[in-house]
Amino acid sequence: MTTFSNIIKQMKAHGAKRFLIKALANNDNSKNQIYLGSDFEVIRAIPSGDVYADGISAKGSIFKAPLNFFWINADGDTDHATSAQIILYPDYPETRMSGFMRGTDRTKGIAPSHLMQPPTREERQQRMTMNRYLILGINETTIWAFCTSWDDDLQQEVKALIDGGTTTIVASVLYEYKTSQRTSEEKLLERLHEIYQRGPIASCRLNAAGELLEYRAQNGAGYTLEAQFGITPNGSPDPDFMDWEIKSHSGGAVTLMTPEPNLGTYLDNLEVFLRQYGTNIQETRLDFASRHDVGVTNPKSTLTMSLEGYDPATGKVTDPQGGLMLRDQDGNLAAGWKFEKVIQHWKNKHTNTCYVSYAAIREEQTTYQFGPKVTLGKGTSLDKLLRALHSSTIYYDPGVNMKLINGNWRPKKRNQFRVAWRNVHTLYSNLIEVDLSEGSD
Repeated sequence: MTTFSNIIKQMKAHGAKRFLIKALANNDNSKNQIYLGSDFEVIRAIPSGDVYADGISAKGSIFKAPLNFFWINADGDTDHATSAQIILYPDYPETRMSGFMRGTDRTKGIAPSHLMQPPTREERQQRMTMNRYLILGINETTIWAFCTSWDDDLQQEVKALIDGGTTTIVASVLYEYKTSQRTSEEKLLERLHEIYQRGPIASCRLNAAGELLEYRAQNGAGYTLEAQFGITPNGSPDPDFMDWEIKSHSGGAVTLMTPEPNLGTYLDNLEVFLRQYGTNIQETRLDFASRHDVGVTNPKSTLTMSLEGYDPATGKVTDPQGGLMLRDQDGNLAAGWKFEKVIQHWKNKHTNTCYVSYAAIREEQTTYQFGPKVTLGKGTSLDKLLRALHSSTIYYDPGVNMKLINGNWRPKKRNQFRVAWRNVHTLYSNLIEVDLSEGSD
């Protein structure tokens, strides 16, 4: 049966974990593409492949990302739209989805091509106040889609769900239908409350196999907190807990992200990079570790960071091939992060961020007390990120080195982008303060 519950059931059977609904207007069709909002929040709600620059149009710079997109029917049969993609126009700003019919097999009758045709003038007038509803089931990598008609029973059922307040708004244009009444935020705070009540926790980390190990270095707070969530320190760009990124802080600087450069001498030959621009060069160790701000030459590395292809007056990307660049005094590119790299890391990593306060107890064995203060950051945007990078509110603070061990140079790469705790509020439109001690026994 073509009921909402059955569509959800079929999507779940294929692996969908989250369910979103988009009310489609007349202009949401195969010719004009599907409008997904005036900001980039949607690319963190809908899973996509790697972002890449694709030139400039009348709407300004263009970035795209492929989608693993399947149409599904009430029997659970699927049809792969092999050319589906999301299109980002950061200067407009606007996000759209295209190619969602290309590559499908029309003989299967699964992809709803008849519902995605551009309307005639008469149809446009007739459907001015009517919506089709695009139902999306998603997991970490894949999208399954089903589209209602303008006036069938399923359309009425979905409309009633939205009008009745059963769904919640996500990324400004999507409605989320939750199969569980408990939100990811509630589950996160419940876990943090348990961690807070445990009291001081011995410094530790998980190895790649998930085994708990003692950790003696001074920077153990983050590893210790991650271990309580079963997170291994593998540098994954994905969120830590459901759709939340978890970070510990003690009131100082917070590391937001650690993306590797994708341009420059650093990428070509790390040893050459360190010998040319290293901040501490010894016979058996080469270091690159000093804060770099945009527009300021670092006296140790002699490098100057700039956000190229970005107009700070308008907040627009003027050159999609630009990005955050470190150049020497002759203009040579030492290291660079193209805009597509920055956007890709941002979309994967920072859907929502939870900052957990901690106090370190330095005794024979270091322990950490997490909480009671927790700060939940929601509603960040690409515009806020680029402005923060340009103003060095978010600054580059690397910890890269190579050590000579048994005749071989072994690298350790940590390209940190950090923000002072006092400036975290500038990155979000909504900060929520939570005290885990309230309501405790």
